[in-house]
Amino acid sequence: MISPYVQYMYSYPHKTAYGELTGIHLRDYVDRLSQQENSLYFHIPFCQSKCGYCNLFSVTGQKEVFMEAYVDAMERHAHQLAEVLPKEAKFVDLTLGGGTPLLLSEAQLERVFGMAESVLGFACGSGPVVVETSPAQTTKEKLEILQAHNVTRVSMGVQSFFDEELKTLNRAHRVAEVERAMELLKDASFPCLNLDLIYGIPGQTLEHLLTSAKRAVSYEPEELFVYPLYIKEGTYLASRGTVPPEDTHEMYVALREYLKSEGYVPYSMRRFVKKGNPTDMGSCGFDSTLSIGCGGRSYVGNLHFCTPYAVRQSTCLSILQQYIEEEDYLQVRHGYMLSTEEQRRRYVIKNILFGCGLDKKEYRLLFTGEPEQDYPELKQWIEEGMAVVTENRMYLTEEGVGLSDYLGPMLISEEVRGKMERSLVSPFTRR
Repeated sequence: MISPYVQYMYSYPHKTAYGELTGIHLRDYVDRLSQQENSLYFHIPFCQSKCGYCNLFSVTGQKEVFMEAYVDAMERHAHQLAEVLPKEAKFVDLTLGGGTPLLLSEAQLERVFGMAESVLGFACGSGPVVVETSPAQTTKEKLEILQAHNVTRVSMGVQSFFDEELKTLNRAHRVAEVERAMELLKDASFPCLNLDLIYGIPGQTLEHLLTSAKRAVSYEPEELFVYPLYIKEGTYLASRGTVPPEDTHEMYVALREYLKSEGYVPYSMRRFVKKGNPTDMGSCGFDSTLSIGCGGRSYVGNLHFCTPYAVRQSTCLSILQQYIEEEDYLQVRHGYMLSTEEQRRRYVIKNILFGCGLDKKEYRLLFTGEPEQDYPELKQWIEEGMAVVTENRMYLTEEGVGLSDYLGPMLISEEVRGKMERSLVSPFTRR
């Protein structure tokens, strides 16, 4: 049986397709930010420990002095960016991701919010403010800081409510810490609380999965994200030869039906929203994001860029040290310059995999064509019952949404796929 879990398509092109760029400086591109709403992202690459499945850019075990040097570097980065931003450029939302942002000290956390507000002009309270946390780092004092800066959404990775499954995942926390953190989060009453769960954990039964889901639902989070377990190169689980169970997709279907019965509406394969309506979502694919820090991606028109991607601790630390010592944070050295075709492909991928679907009328205005003709894969999905089409909209069926990680990769271009494959032998991704 072919696995339906090929690749998580949360962005396009994938970061492993990025490569060296020369002669590009951000000051020559920032005018594009005047013409649309922009997102601001801070990447905090520090964790208490590395989860067994994690292939994100993050490091563990760093001392206070190193983390302080990193925050200093982010502040220099923010000031350099502020110097070239046009006055018309506005940030409408802010995200602190990682890593584990709340691993920062209270003073460092305040400094990050200060960069967003005082240096880059984001007004906390004017738009969404999203922060990721983990059970062990969720404290009353740090939640009070989030409240003071009008954080609207807090996301916490629970993954399972069984200690043995958390041990299998090499997670640092235990269920008792989740329960403690949840009491603090509920008392803080953030507008949106999101909890993450993982299915397909080796040894996990359907009964255990649904029990974890029921425990999560009992806290009445506004959102739940459910992730299949991926075993990626360079991770702890990969080094142990871990193989997910064959009934992972069946577990997803049962989990989806349970969450729907509890009033959670699927916006995508992963995101379930309490009493939501996916058709309220706008189109995406031309979003603009500026990232501060090492490891976050920026999107400015057709220019996508970040620091080199790595998984191994030693390589991540080397790249982090280079970031700390950087003199010109606006010099773009690593990324992807999207062609018109790749921008169109990104638009299709970013929309078809979500509940809102692909607006055919908007597609015609943007690209003067029909999506089914430009991408025969879409026509095939319709014939196979994975997608449906109306006069002005195309969207995945429930079955299609559940197979997003199988269908989505079919839309990757040969050029991007080739660059992704070549990155497998890159010293950045392997070390």
